[in-house]
Amino acid sequence: MAAERCVSAIAHLYRGIFAIDQMRRPSETERPDCWDLEIDFARAVTVGDGTAVFNSDAPSHDVEVTLRCASQPPPLGGEFVELGEWPFVSYSGDLVFSTTDGPEPELCTRLLEADREYRLRVWAKGRDTAREAFERLQGEVFPITGLEEYVILFETT
Repeated sequence: MAAERCVSAIAHLYRGIFAIDQMRRPSETERPDCWDLEIDFARAVTVGDGTAVFNSDAPSHDVEVTLRCASQPPPLGGEFVELGEWPFVSYSGDLVFSTTDGPEPELCTRLLEADREYRLRVWAKGRDTAREAFERLQGEVFPITGLEEYVILFETT
């Protein structure tokens, strides 16, 4: 994939969790989907075979998410903290972004090339203050927005 591809939208989190999976192709061997992963809630990101689950530090709130496929990280402000990097296998290339309430259509996209390996890198802004801000705003503001922002990069090598 020569050109950088990117999509951004607001995800509506319930229970502070969201995930990335891929559409299954008919010829593909069976593998667990994102919600079948054994999630490590002590970590921000749990990565499986072509899937990833992300834990927010705040329960129900709206969060800005950017999915990007590129050969290098985007320029990010100093408030963003890198949460880690992991190998990620693209099978169909058709990403399904979902919360526990179901898919978020604005973030479901054909972003990756099929049958390719990527390096998944994740940055977040606001994780360190999200829980405190959520508790302060709960019952006072609805919907709660702006607590966190995530940039999820599928880095080509």
